[in-house]
Amino acid sequence: MITQHLPIEAMLPRISLSRLFETEKEPGQISPERIAELYELSFYIKGNGVINMNGNEYSVNYGDIRFARPGTYMCSTSYYSCYTVYFDFGQSNILYQNQLLDGIPEYFHTDGEYRKTFEELIRLFHSEELIAPVKQNALLLSLLSQLFEGVYSRKKYCTAVETSIAYMEKYYSRDISLDYLGKISGYSSLHLLRLFKRDTGYTPHDFLTSLRMNAAKRMLIYTDKPLTEIASECGFRSDSHFKILFKKTTGFTPGNYRKNAKIL
Repeated sequence: MITQHLPIEAMLPRISLSRLFETEKEPGQISPERIAELYELSFYIKGNGVINMNGNEYSVNYGDIRFARPGTYMCSTSYYSCYTVYFDFGQSNILYQNQLLDGIPEYFHTDGEYRKTFEELIRLFHSEELIAPVKQNALLLSLLSQLFEGVYSRKKYCTAVETSIAYMEKYYSRDISLDYLGKISGYSSLHLLRLFKRDTGYTPHDFLTSLRMNAAKRMLIYTDKPLTEIASECGFRSDSHFKILFKKTTGFTPGNYRKNAKIL
């Protein structure tokens, strides 16, 4: 499976299919194993079957949401029905990565508040209205952001992680070590690393790099500062390191990113 970083601001989903899916009504029927080629977002409306994703089993309940990524191994046991939206971000069989897409769990429960959004996605998919494709893709992007925010609004970071994040958000331009974060949070560096990974899904280093990269993007778009100055103010150890890391993360050189952003 090919993986590729996708900046959040460049996310433009493209829906291939929206439908109501129902399994055989005979309980206990097992579907063949398959591998997802597209992103699949499902909202379960009834049933009591079982979903297996990459070896993890989930019992189906009303309001459950399944978020399968390209490359996910899946099978299921009937009976259930769900609304499912199949989409990609420009090309199938590519696993795109960013904090938003990585932050949505593969399976989680809701109280059913997203049902109408899924129904509207299906309606738009079958609509002959000229701008229906634009509306459905925009609605899907909004739904993804709501799911991410909904998950993280319920997620509580421990005090040590919150302290570390607050410090990095304020002083990302400084040279920040794991040992120092451990010192201000009251834990050993190794224990803080474990806590940070558990609560956020990222290492402190990766989280700090993301903060610096986002700050650099803002400066590239909204200022005319030279790259050497941006690299220094955002905490990168050198101009060359900044350029290499920026190209690796975004797929663009800082200069091309600035040029394209100003065109848009």
